[in-house]
Amino acid sequence: MNKSESPTLRELREQNKNTAAEVAEVLGVSVRAVSRYEQGTRRIGLEQIIKLMDFYHCTAEEIIWAQLNSCQ
Repeated sequence: MNKSESPTLRELREQNKNTAAEVAEVLGVSVRAVSRYEQGTRRIGLEQIIKLMDFYHCTAEEIIWAQLNSCQ
């Protein structure tokens, strides 16, 4: 997978039919924090990456590419 093939964090969430509130609950952060992750104005930490890997059943690489795509 490369950057151009991977979704943004928002697209990843929407593909899995989750709300920002559901993701916020899984991550233990506010909905605003999830919004900032998706907008690329706040970096996602290692703990959140691990939680998202478990939640979405994907690799760290997929989460990191999604974060990078969200920053554009």
